[in-house]
Amino acid sequence: MKRYFLGFKIYYLVYLLLAFNAFINESLWMEYATDLLAVLGVGCALCMLKDWKQYQKVANLRLIGLFLVSYVVSAAVSYRYGIGDNVKELIWMFLFMVVLYATSAVLSMEERKKEFRLLACIWVIYSTVTNAIGNSMVLWGRNYGLTKVRDGKAVGFKVVGFKWGRLWGMYDDPNHGATITVVAVLLAVYLFVRTAKWYWRVCLAVSVLIQFGYLVLSDSRTGLVSVGVGAIVWTTALAGKRFRENGMKAGKAMAVSLMLGVAVAGGIVGMAQICKQEYNTHDKQIEILAKKMFPPKKSQTTKTETTPSKVGRKQDLKGDASNGRLDIWKSGLEIVETSPVVGVSFRNMTAYAQQNMPHTYLVDNPENAKYDSLHNSVLDVLVSQGILGILISLALVFNTGKLLREYLNQRKTVGHKVKAEQSFTTACLALTLAMGVGSLFLSMVFYLNAPQTYIFWLCFGYLAGTMQERA
Repeated sequence: MKRYFLGFKIYYLVYLLLAFNAFINESLWMEYATDLLAVLGVGCALCMLKDWKQYQKVANLRLIGLFLVSYVVSAAVSYRYGIGDNVKELIWMFLFMVVLYATSAVLSMEERKKEFRLLACIWVIYSTVTNAIGNSMVLWGRNYGLTKVRDGKAVGFKVVGFKWGRLWGMYDDPNHGATITVVAVLLAVYLFVRTAKWYWRVCLAVSVLIQFGYLVLSDSRTGLVSVGVGAIVWTTALAGKRFRENGMKAGKAMAVSLMLGVAVAGGIVGMAQICKQEYNTHDKQIEILAKKMFPPKKSQTTKTETTPSKVGRKQDLKGDASNGRLDIWKSGLEIVETSPVVGVSFRNMTAYAQQNMPHTYLVDNPENAKYDSLHNSVLDVLVSQGILGILISLALVFNTGKLLREYLNQRKTVGHKVKAEQSFTTACLALTLAMGVGSLFLSMVFYLNAPQTYIFWLCFGYLAGTMQERA
């Protein structure tokens, strides 16, 4: 049974990573891969049902069940705007909120760490290769794009490579690429801490440099916020442990280590800015080198329009530092006013706005875009499931906080028993908080079937199981 769950998790992870690879995600075989994922998910559900007594004891699972029921209510109330997409949404939500979370929580500590290392290796290897290729697109991928083809006909154009002052690389969106990269960085740090072999540490250090290069060139502020949060957690945990071992009082050790963590996060962000400025200083030479190494071909399928060779979006952000987010958030609040209790469901958000609020920014904006998310997880829940969804989410946070407090109190009396798991729990906490805070600026964690959502619920499940068994 556990092997089946592990196989599912590996398949699910690889599927999601490829689903955000612009060169692969619209291929025909990905449709078959999606169907297979759903079938495997059903198998997981049946296996969990067989051992339901074990899973009913998992912390927070009843609240998660209520959250899913709340979404069903929202979807039912807004059924006239669409049904099929909400059915698919519920399947994905069940997979990451129930299957990933619960099957991770019931594992033993040794099983958690072993599984986590395996999944971390897959993620880091994939991201290292993908970002190494993506970083090289600064040279050969300028103004590069992919023609979308369906039924043998061109139906659009997909941006990849280096364009509009940002490195998209092999991803559909540089913000998603950056946050996926942040996960790879934090996982590489964990693997670095857990291995004593120098050659693996060298490989992991090189991997982090490659990931950091993409993070800089993607010019993603969401990515920098996420990596900053992860750095704060890691630094606070490691420094706090060292300070306490040296005899410093717990309260003072926490305060000093937290300030050190903030300083490290600030240093990372500052280093990213310095690297970006250094790149921009030599952008002309890089552009000339790119043209010499990869002269543009007249017959290629890429667009020939020029793009800024420097990294940055000063023109785009001029007059609106939020890059349209404030207008999107305001539009979301306007929708909330029309359906405050149960919301309009996530997948019917756009259709609801088009029919009932045709002039709201979500569907009526200068970019002529039809936004299907609000770039903020809190607003996503509020619009999708209303006050009911928010209350359940708050109960989930409160219950987790209570469990965490009991866990920390228990650690004071049996600290020697949990030292071996500190790096594991720190990594899980860093990843959970990094993606949670990042979701305040990019829709993920609750509704988007994405690698970031995967790692959030996987690590949340690990943490819940660890805290519950120690509390």
